[in-house]
Amino acid sequence: MHYRRGFIIGALTILLTAAAPISSVSAKSQVFHSTSNATIESLDSTKYSLAVSTEAIKAYAEGLYTYDQNNKVTAGIAEGAPTVDKTKTVYTFTLRDAKWSNGTAVTADDFVYAWQRLADPKTASSNAYQIDIIKNGAAVRSGKKPISDLGVKALSAHKLQVTLTQPIPFLKQYLTGASFVPINRKYAEAQGSKYGTSAKHVLANGPFIVKGWTGTNDKWEYIRNSQYWDAKDVKLDKATVQVVKESATAANLFDSKQIDYAVLGDNNLQRYTGKKVLHQETTPTIGYVSINNKRTLTKNRHLRLALAQAFNKKSLTKNVLKDGSVPLNGLIPANFADSPTGKDYRQSTGQLLAYSPKKAQVNWKLAQKELNKKKVTLELLVADTPQAKNVGEFLQDQVEKHLPGVTITIKSIPVAQRIQAEKDGKYDLAFGTWAPDYADPIDFLALYQSNSDLNFSKYTSTSYDQKLTAITDDLATKQTARWQKMQAAETQLIKQDAALAPVYQAGVSYLQRSDVKGLQLSPFGSIVNYKYVTVK
Repeated sequence: MHYRRGFIIGALTILLTAAAPISSVSAKSQVFHSTSNATIESLDSTKYSLAVSTEAIKAYAEGLYTYDQNNKVTAGIAEGAPTVDKTKTVYTFTLRDAKWSNGTAVTADDFVYAWQRLADPKTASSNAYQIDIIKNGAAVRSGKKPISDLGVKALSAHKLQVTLTQPIPFLKQYLTGASFVPINRKYAEAQGSKYGTSAKHVLANGPFIVKGWTGTNDKWEYIRNSQYWDAKDVKLDKATVQVVKESATAANLFDSKQIDYAVLGDNNLQRYTGKKVLHQETTPTIGYVSINNKRTLTKNRHLRLALAQAFNKKSLTKNVLKDGSVPLNGLIPANFADSPTGKDYRQSTGQLLAYSPKKAQVNWKLAQKELNKKKVTLELLVADTPQAKNVGEFLQDQVEKHLPGVTITIKSIPVAQRIQAEKDGKYDLAFGTWAPDYADPIDFLALYQSNSDLNFSKYTSTSYDQKLTAITDDLATKQTARWQKMQAAETQLIKQDAALAPVYQAGVSYLQRSDVKGLQLSPFGSIVNYKYVTVK
């Protein structure tokens, strides 16, 4: 998440604030200097939510599957193809000879422990819903069954048996997620509550070892892990990361050769137009406004519809973001997932909630009548990054312009605080982003099930829950019917109920020094994969 994931402008991985200067880049050194727009909030793979944490976890830990230098799914700790039973629900994986950074072997029990920890209600993981693909996952995380009933077993030190709830065609992609990396049981239990709270309290089985993160600071390093099974393919000796929230500061650091890579925002793109160091891509990350469906005012459906139709998305992406982002009128981004017939999901499902001042005003008048109010004031939470603030101010201006009587106040706070406020339901509106973990619409749709820990909109609908259950259970192997049910679910969520307001599909514009090779962003966001980076 993935989130995770990323799900937040704070989580668009890498734009960032001024920190102390770092040494100039040497053209011959295998040291890579990068930036991030937020600090890590946890290195515990069961307790993260920000994209920067996802990036760090993926740097030091590796699960059964990972991504190769071409961004294709490849075996990680899994060795060879798993054996699969006739029902296509029982997988037996053989683990390769891999070690933790302390020299001990990576075992099947490390996966069992990590996945049980993710599902355990005591962990209170915001990503616990991801375990629902595993047999008894939903029952375990809700406390209805003990963690020992989770469908994952260590048959031996190097044999892992995984039993699924239903057949899943995208299982390999799913298991690349940071939530599914192993955790060394003996080490984690010895660390207790300190596990994952700083770089000193995790063991690595991936390409790098995290150094220098104390739990709150804004600089850290990834050091090459000599114990990593594929260490021969890791060329970097070290990658340094510093938090830089201001895009202009990141650009200046790049120009002065203090960093090799930085994500750019809006006002700093023009100076690099036409230069080889500027790269632009469209990602499946989405920007959206979360609307609290339980608040006295925003639980009104017509008010939510009015808000969602009141801002000009094209103007926002063209004149404010200017980074390749495009308007989004549904929950699922374009060029993300294809139907059984090969047609893009967004194209086949259509535009569900587009900018329309006239429709917004009609819905606002209905809301005024139902609420018996001529005027309302709503607070919009945004992260404390320049880009998030700019988006917030644009939304404020558009809503107040097109919906006379609606006043929007903006509160800018650190992204972790914004997320906590959303979790606690202490907000009216909140702007953020979400980056998926795998290429299936269910990754977005599942966020809004009533029992989802990431359902920050507090949306509850029995009919929506029933659709999601059918998608993951009865229709799991019936691709056409499953696809149609996902389209129906999205239509209900967005077009009918306006549980949230889609804003844009994110582009990412970044600077990369010409002597840096092998740098790749994750297929489903802007998370950097450091494994294949080289500095010429």
